[in-house]
Amino acid sequence: MLNLGPHHDHWQLLTPQNLAARRLWGWGYSIQKQVSAGEPRPRDTGKLLIASDFGGEHAGSSHLVYCYLVIRGGFAGWSEALRTARAKFLPDGRTMSYKKLGDPIRQQALVSFLTAAANLDGHLVAVAVDKRKKWLSTAPDVADEFRQSLGLTANWNPRAFEAMARKVHLAGILISLWARPYTDVTWITDEDAFVANEVRHDDALLVAARFSSFYSPFPMGVYRMNTTGQDSESRDYEDLCAIPDLAAGMLSEISTRLSKVAVWENRMRRVLDGALPTKTEIIADWFWDVNMPLRKSLISIDVEGERYGVRKIWMLEAPEDTATGEASTNRDG
Repeated sequence: MLNLGPHHDHWQLLTPQNLAARRLWGWGYSIQKQVSAGEPRPRDTGKLLIASDFGGEHAGSSHLVYCYLVIRGGFAGWSEALRTARAKFLPDGRTMSYKKLGDPIRQQALVSFLTAAANLDGHLVAVAVDKRKKWLSTAPDVADEFRQSLGLTANWNPRAFEAMARKVHLAGILISLWARPYTDVTWITDEDAFVANEVRHDDALLVAARFSSFYSPFPMGVYRMNTTGQDSESRDYEDLCAIPDLAAGMLSEISTRLSKVAVWENRMRRVLDGALPTKTEIIADWFWDVNMPLRKSLISIDVEGERYGVRKIWMLEAPEDTATGEASTNRDG
């Protein structure tokens, strides 16, 4: 068995695999560095639970938002707190989501949901990608070849394949920060188009495993991908995915309302002017609160002329050497 040691950041090694991945997807290495900087050591674990949701598809949003809640521990305490909150606020089994927060009952449950999630040992990572960046994980001239080499069976046009590949690629990048040999991964996602049926679901799982192998080049354990549609009556899947859903909704709201502000770093600082709905401000305040076990990061990928920049967005004063985030600029492809 390959033993990397408890403090070994295998993704930073200059291996042929890592160098190839950095040449193809330099933005991925930037995300690894920026998320890693906010993590305590040791980071690796034998089991990972990931919940995801996505936002920004509507026309008014300037960015697509990809949110992943990566959990290492604290799930039992979270489940108990959520059961208490459900019994008090949502005894009828209704689900939580950003779009449904017009409901007064869900409004009452919002703080309890966020408070419970705050005690998770994990990291909520949001990646906001400028919609002008059409191709990130694939390219129109290689999409067909890539699909054929993987032996995919669903019908994917180049745009749909890019959308799917981008989501599983980001998951693979984040897994690499915590994974060690034979780590088991369970990924729960909303009922998105990329897992809309059994054939697409199988293709997405296959591509997810392949992207993970680019960043974690050792044997992994069991990789499971579930959707909220496979949820039990306990609503565990729905409740987990509600956390990235709320974050994605908040960030998409900011993207829509402040779309004339060119880059996310300036846009987020404009949140403080009080021009956002109450629900958005509550979730934003929670997202930027650093005084909780759950870590949170917002990474922006902004188109800047013929290039694009990758930055971690800070709402509070960061250390002097990282005050503007760790920036990486790449040629737009």
